[in-house]
Amino acid sequence: MFDLKIDRLKLNIDNAAGHEHRIHSIALRAVTLLAERLDGPKGLGISRERWDTIAAEPIDLHLNAMSDEQAADGIATAWADALTTKTGGHD
Repeated sequence: MFDLKIDRLKLNIDNAAGHEHRIHSIALRAVTLLAERLDGPKGLGISRERWDTIAAEPIDLHLNAMSDEQAADGIATAWADALTTKTGGHD
């Protein structure tokens, strides 16, 4: 099992007018998806070393045209990519 502690989660969201109520559930689902990827059969191939900050690349989420699951998957993918880049792992 991979232990990952998230002390602070910062999301910068632009143009979410009318979709603000969805952000919390999308972020929680993204964390769940990331945890599943870390614990999955393939894992992400990342080392168990510590790091201070992981900064994911910005992603475009078009909340007016996306489901919560699609948005959460996009966020989880960006986080997974940031983790594998930071630690030298790979998919």
